[in-house]
Amino acid sequence: MIPARKFTPGEQLVWLLIRTSLRGHFDRIFFRMQEPLTEEQRRLPIIICANHSSWWDGYVAALVERHLKLDGYLMMEEAQLKRYFFFRWVGCFSVDRHNARSAMQSVNYAGKLLKQRRGRMVWLFPQGEISPNDYRPLTFFSGAAHIARLAAPALVYPAAIRIEYLAEQRPDLYISLGEPLKIGEAELQTRGFLKHYTACLQEKVAAELDQLRDDVIHSNYSGFTQIMHGRASTNRLFDAALLRKQIQHQ
Repeated sequence: MIPARKFTPGEQLVWLLIRTSLRGHFDRIFFRMQEPLTEEQRRLPIIICANHSSWWDGYVAALVERHLKLDGYLMMEEAQLKRYFFFRWVGCFSVDRHNARSAMQSVNYAGKLLKQRRGRMVWLFPQGEISPNDYRPLTFFSGAAHIARLAAPALVYPAAIRIEYLAEQRPDLYISLGEPLKIGEAELQTRGFLKHYTACLQEKVAAELDQLRDDVIHSNYSGFTQIMHGRASTNRLFDAALLRKQIQHQ
């Protein structure tokens, strides 16, 4: 298992890469959280479970970490982390899902990270591989439930990520965090805890994905905050050169 190796200059360097890439590819990035984090919640371990539908998902995790001002970590496939070792500098640690012993080491490592310090977040993609955004049913590995059991009391958030091409040359990116599952002593006593809460997470992430899809289809952007704007696209530059009024889209 490859541990994270956060240090300030490295974080700043990799964040510059991430921010530049996001601004270069997306027109706008929107974020929604069903329940704003309270100070009490910030003191609890936070686990975020998201769908894994594109190459950009790890960058999304880094963006949300900075937006929420949390000390974030991300579980990343070992082969990819070996290849792009510098992502360790922003909190990535490895998992080898093909090796049960190694995978459990990663789960235990994530649990220790969350218990060591308040205000920490671990971001997971429990599907284990990239799948189309609207693929159903979702099938999750049980790592998130294992980590929640180790870190309890903890909050586990279902997250949905969606990329849409709308009225601009570049796509918009939408990130939505649903209501968290609260895992405490009572929940840990649930019979078949791992199986039960893995299934529960599958349902909650699927529901968040479906809600986000419907909101985008019907242009319902209530609750969203724009947290990043990309560089001007070709049509904006052309309109500006001709002194045309920009077409506003919601």
